[in-house]
Amino acid sequence: MSTITAAAAASVALGWAVAPAAATAPAAAPRLADPGRPSESELRERLDALNTEAERLTERYNKTRVELDKARRAERDAARAAAALQDQAAPARAELGKLAAANYISGGPDALFFSTGDAKTLSASAYLVQNQTATLGRLQTQINRANLAQREAVAKTAQVQRAAAQVETARNAAKAKVEEVEKQLDKLTTTKAKDPRTGLSATIKGSGLPAKMARKAYSKLGSPYVWAAAGPKSFDCSGLVVWAYAQVGKKGLPHYTGALYELGRKVDRSELRSGDLVYFGGDLHHMGIYLSDGKYLHAPQTGDVVKISKLSDRSDYAGANRIS
Repeated sequence: MSTITAAAAASVALGWAVAPAAATAPAAAPRLADPGRPSESELRERLDALNTEAERLTERYNKTRVELDKARRAERDAARAAAALQDQAAPARAELGKLAAANYISGGPDALFFSTGDAKTLSASAYLVQNQTATLGRLQTQINRANLAQREAVAKTAQVQRAAAQVETARNAAKAKVEEVEKQLDKLTTTKAKDPRTGLSATIKGSGLPAKMARKAYSKLGSPYVWAAAGPKSFDCSGLVVWAYAQVGKKGLPHYTGALYELGRKVDRSELRSGDLVYFGGDLHHMGIYLSDGKYLHAPQTGDVVKISKLSDRSDYAGANRIS
């Protein structure tokens, strides 16, 4: 007993511990082996922060667009005001030109400015010139002010345009970061799907709600098709979608292809991702759940089962949407 006690005391003194065999391989060891790779929770935290920043930048961009619209209107108004004043001044300028020409023809300023030898008396022409000159002077002052306002408005428009371009660049950079983190999350979460009946396989990628829904639906591979059924043991095409979404917390979706198509946002065929809903026929009489690589999961028809098929086997593809 004393020997064991002494050994234990020595191990404690040296900072060692005699651990049970089960404790020698901690569960976190694989992650510590790759410290540069963030965990899913870390990526989600980063994604939330990036999305918040992207939203702020989007609202700043929206603000600059409103300001740019106001600046452009002010620029147009200033230009119209300057042009209107120029038009007002045109007749006075023309009249002064005529009087100057008449003065030249009549022999000089004496004939224009004096009707008699009395210097105190202006001729009718001189009086007219004086009034026209005063009017034109007032108009020219207004024109100068209007031109200045127009130049300031043009400068303001250019300033707001630069600000809008800067914010748009920042917003696009933030969106690119969001997309990059989403890609990293997708790589962390993949499910290999294979249908032994059709021999087709696909990968369900992503950690968002649509991908989670697709995994739930894939768990029902081989379940029989039953008209108007929405699980848990049998399904029709839209019933499979409604049931799978309910399993990931989105309950109460309409059990009808046409109504489901109106939800979420439309997705181009070239941008399909795991969990997107695909529709067929002009009347949207059938639908399925996209997986990857041109494959989709669906409950086809009476006598068949939930299975994986190729999009290319259908000639009546009608569109797709993403419900998040």
